[in-house]
Amino acid sequence: RALGDDYELLSSLGSGGFGRVYRVRDLHLEREVALKVLHPLLTRDTEVVERFRREAQLAARLNHLNIVNIYDIGGRAGLIWYTMELINGPSVAQLVERDGPMPLDRTLRLLREALSALSHAHASGLVHRDIKPENMLIERDGGLRITDFGLALALRGQGKFGGATSQSGTPQFASPEQLLGEHVDPRSDLYSLAAVAYFVLLGAPPFRGATPEQVLALQTLNDPPPLAAARDDVSEELEQVLRRSMSPDPAERFPSAAEFLQAI
Repeated sequence: RALGDDYELLSSLGSGGFGRVYRVRDLHLEREVALKVLHPLLTRDTEVVERFRREAQLAARLNHLNIVNIYDIGGRAGLIWYTMELINGPSVAQLVERDGPMPLDRTLRLLREALSALSHAHASGLVHRDIKPENMLIERDGGLRITDFGLALALRGQGKFGGATSQSGTPQFASPEQLLGEHVDPRSDLYSLAAVAYFVLLGAPPFRGATPEQVLALQTLNDPPPLAAARDDVSEELEQVLRRSMSPDPAERFPSAAEFLQAI
């Protein structure tokens, strides 16, 4: 009823911490799009809704080959949604779950395309804040598309854990400063992307704590797991690049996505 004469509901594409995603037909433009309906519990607070609208408007200005385009923000009958480009492909999380760890060449392509997208977004003043396998979609040609730029913090606010949670509710890809509720800048996205790289190379997150506190303790007291023991195709130089990107201290990471990309 809320979609009225604007969209035809076709199928469900999945659900996450913020709401449900549907495949719909835009009846005005006669095209299929993805429509994310925000959880009603999130949209009861007018301040949260306004913050979300501002962030979505910023995200909609991003124009990059590896970023999912946001088309529109709408709402009716107590629901709020936004529409975006429909990507016909699995997420990185689904791909690894189905096929296991990725080959090295595919991992390097994923990193290069993600860093290109992050460099573009960071230059526009937008930090993703929730880079994780579920937010990274793979097209049929193997290309990467990142979704939900900057929207996690808009919905969850500046509180503890900074909105960075996987669908399981465990922030295994969040940076230590996010888990501490501290200031987050582009280097936090670089940490999360390096954690995703470990995930796709090993088939599991680098730190497997069950709670944010456990993950934080592992991050600060332990090094990421050695890649060479599990992957004889990963060079020592690449492992050093990923380890630097996952330093608990942001000052010790690469200062920008461009420099991370250059090192790759």
